[in-house]
Amino acid sequence: MVVPHDARGRPICLKIPVSWVYTALGLALFSFILVGSSMIYSTLLSRKLVNYANTLSRSEQQQVVINSFSDKTVKVGRAIDELVRQDNELRKLLGLKGWQSKVKLSTDRISSEVKAGKVSTVFEEANDKLAERNKSLEELKQWVSFVRSRLASTPSSWPFYGRLVSFFGYRSYPWRGVHTGVDIQAYRGAPVRSTAAGVVSFVGWRSGYGKTVEIDHGHGVATLYAHNSGYAVKTGQKVRKGQVVCYVGMTGWSTGPHVHYEVRRYGRPVNPVAFLNLNIFTASRFWR
Repeated sequence: MVVPHDARGRPICLKIPVSWVYTALGLALFSFILVGSSMIYSTLLSRKLVNYANTLSRSEQQQVVINSFSDKTVKVGRAIDELVRQDNELRKLLGLKGWQSKVKLSTDRISSEVKAGKVSTVFEEANDKLAERNKSLEELKQWVSFVRSRLASTPSSWPFYGRLVSFFGYRSYPWRGVHTGVDIQAYRGAPVRSTAAGVVSFVGWRSGYGKTVEIDHGHGVATLYAHNSGYAVKTGQKVRKGQVVCYVGMTGWSTGPHVHYEVRRYGRPVNPVAFLNLNIFTASRFWR
């Protein structure tokens, strides 16, 4: 009811059912709850969208890093494969026992592992394989150093460059029997050179050989130069590779001037042909 202030006006009376009041209050409460919940939901949704956008950004950045890792690990894998190939090739050339590599890191496997997100696992494995390769290469370096030191005292050249007129093994001319060396055609008085460093163990006359020089190269290896016309060294003298030790002649059982050259291992003659052009690779096989 609305009553005028001066009491002269006509009062206005409005009748509102109670149900309308409850309805209005209910609508107001529902609207308040709806607006509040909408604001809360929109706030949470906005936060989720921001987090999702940040996650997408980080994912893109991580994908870039993974792709970069993938490229780098593929290069590392190829480098390891090349290391393994060179290691195997060098072992094969040096005649090392069990030269074939027992490990190999596949570039395809590296790439798949990286793409699967196993970057740390791949790098740990790569480090292990690299450590094994380094150990293998160190072993090869030690072996090459050993062979190089042995090569200096291993017969590896010609005592005189000429034509081979008689080979190692059984022969029927000019004398029937086993020929324990090779004969190299040469002119009388030509210098005969030591095929490796060593110590002169014998200088003198030997039946059949005539004037003979024998050199001990250590490790059970010795060389013999026969049918000489003269000597350039004496017993007990140290000689270097390529040093003149005697001169070509035809003393002893000889039909003409030539160098009779022998290589003996632990006192037994072996075929000297294998030693005429010996290099570090063939020497490695010899000393294996």
